Amino acid sequence: MTDPGTIRKFEYRPSRITTTFKIDFAVGERVFRGVCRDVSVSGIRAVLDGSLTVGSSGQLTLHHPVGVLDLEAQITYIEKENEEEYVGLVFLFRTPWETANSIGYMDSIANYKANAPMVRSR
Repeated sequence: MTDPGTIRKFEYRPSRITTTFKIDFAVGERVFRGVCRDVSVSGIRAVLDGSLTVGSSGQLTLHHPVGVLDLEAQITYIEKENEEEYVGLVFLFRTPWETANSIGYMDSIANYKANAPMVRSR
């Protein structure tokens, strides 16, 4: 019989797309600039300049080649990895339209990445 203490709890996590594009995160009067490292339909993982705290919320602007998306987001975690500080931001959707629009934007990012030309080095 399997020991219940060794069973790992299943947690659903939306799939992430590894990427690199510029972002801005405005908290009050302060604007933090940075780079998105990966994105999903529920949020992003990014590197931002400046000091932030978990729970801070503000206006997030994603600047991807497919277009610009503005939405509200909140910091859910901050972690250090390989000398960089990563910030996890969850999207705070206010309307069903905003949710659908954001999902369409993420689909565009996935398709953009899938269709990007490959560069080969010699």
